[in-house]
Amino acid sequence: MSTTPRTSPTHFSRIARRLSNETGVGYQKALATVQENADRIMQQGPRLDGAGCDMALRFLLRQDLEFWGPGVGAHMWPQQYHSVSMELMHSGLCMEAIEAASAARDQDELQPCGRTFDPSYLAAAGVVPLNYDGPDDDEDEEWDEEPEEIDPELLKPVDEPDRWRRHVLTQGPRPVYRLPAAHSLLPDVREELLRLPPEEAAVRVEQLTAAQPAAAEAYVVRAEIHLAAARDRGQARDRTVWAEARRWYECAVAVAEVPLAFPMYDGGVLPWQEESNQPLLRGLYGLALVADREKRWNCAEMILMRLLYLDPADEQQAGTLLREVRAAAGIVQPDETTGHGNGQGEEAGA
Repeated sequence: MSTTPRTSPTHFSRIARRLSNETGVGYQKALATVQENADRIMQQGPRLDGAGCDMALRFLLRQDLEFWGPGVGAHMWPQQYHSVSMELMHSGLCMEAIEAASAARDQDELQPCGRTFDPSYLAAAGVVPLNYDGPDDDEDEEWDEEPEEIDPELLKPVDEPDRWRRHVLTQGPRPVYRLPAAHSLLPDVREELLRLPPEEAAVRVEQLTAAQPAAAEAYVVRAEIHLAAARDRGQARDRTVWAEARRWYECAVAVAEVPLAFPMYDGGVLPWQEESNQPLLRGLYGLALVADREKRWNCAEMILMRLLYLDPADEQQAGTLLREVRAAAGIVQPDETTGHGNGQGEEAGA
């Protein structure tokens, strides 16, 4: 193992703290896991920088590097949406919400809107499409044998937090869908909740979720009311506040991803302009924001990448939060003044 006593304990401790944040196993158990895998971790380099620590953490979490991240994930893009609820949500409350929504059977199927999302506006803004195949790929090459290992060049960190725009442009036009209207609250109900004091609003939302189990927006509103009340009390930094908000955001996302209502379709987008899509999109953003505040940056990044896949026009500025998450995780950010990065100007990357 090529390392130095002066640097490796510091980096191992950093990785252990992040592993503990992501999994909740506790620092001592996380540190033991890091030490058990020291040889594999140090393959990232004798002096682990932020990106090296991040890649080591992904290895320990057994995360799929194909779809997201500053290393190999920055070179790839999913071909279909992968449910967040399948990987992140195991609470009893979340499962109860899914079962209630499924039992209600009052949801329609995901509906095509009869139009396509065209990302050509990105090219006009200066975004450069990616070449997924690479300049040296042979179209006639046989792919029967799996490669022995990942190309080390693909494991190098990529300092382009807006690289997802290049993937969106490269993927080309995609069909537009809308989620069932049952996920949304009626406008008068929404206005009623905004007028109520936080305690009464929380009670009313609980009544709504019991009466309309498929109303994912009710869970989103409950999380938002909870966070707003905490800010008013000066408790915005309280960990228990974020943990509670996480429970409700998880329920919102899980309900909107009920298999009957959200089949694994190929390549479609769920634009913000379709009102029935907003509960899921708001839930994903809220869930990512909570993960960021809890320093679960890998989790936050995964959710944001999937949110940007669904809504590449990015009405909620998830790309801005993604920049913040990657910076917090120690991923090198590009210097806008040098022109190095994603091949686009400040306006396109904002």
